[in-house]
Amino acid sequence: MVMVFEKEYELRGSDFDCCDRLRPASVLDLFQDVAGIHATRLGVGFDDLIAREMIWVLTKVKYEVVGAVRRYDRVRVRTWPLPPSRVNFRREYCIEELDGTPLVHGTSEWVVVHSEKRRVLPAGNVYPDEEYCLQQLFEGRLRKIPAAPAEGAGYGVTPTFTHLDINGHVNNTKYADYVLDALQLPQGKAVRAFQIDYHRELLLGTPVQLHWQWQEDTALVCGRNAEGENMFCCSVVCE
Repeated sequence: MVMVFEKEYELRGSDFDCCDRLRPASVLDLFQDVAGIHATRLGVGFDDLIAREMIWVLTKVKYEVVGAVRRYDRVRVRTWPLPPSRVNFRREYCIEELDGTPLVHGTSEWVVVHSEKRRVLPAGNVYPDEEYCLQQLFEGRLRKIPAAPAEGAGYGVTPTFTHLDINGHVNNTKYADYVLDALQLPQGKAVRAFQIDYHRELLLGTPVQLHWQWQEDTALVCGRNAEGENMFCCSVVCE
């Protein structure tokens, strides 16, 4: 059986911002949901791995908008894992209309980490012995996002209880909200492509300062802790 999973969703009004633009956090939330359901069906979901003292850790996620996404549209989200490398796992996503017209292409990179020791484990023998779908929506590995310089006051945020996920750290979708709250894109600018590199676990009550730099239509955003360590870097391409 080929490891491809799909699920239909109805986009909600809350998936769009005050300018009626699709929220990056909502895209990442759809990715997270289908990936979690699919992993559970493959026997490698949270409960399955924690029993083996393992957890999934997302290291990078990227998407590009390729069609017109509208409030209350009913869409299909498809996902499939690519064959893993030595320690890295890749998972692809496609949000599309029910007739198959693509709206958003996405990809993500993951590692499996020991749940107590927090060290990266080899990728072998995690997925079941089933046939992989080899369709790759973005060629090659995702490029590392350069850190924006720490200039000016920036934008400060401190994670709260509602930002945490089942692993006890800030959920990956919340980073997107931090970035968009910092940038506050004016009407007329919409996100065409979005990527986050997650460098360190962001925990409850850890203050983070975001700084950014515009390079034409691309904003490079970096979140740093009080010690100046890069917690995450993000690239936001607007149109």
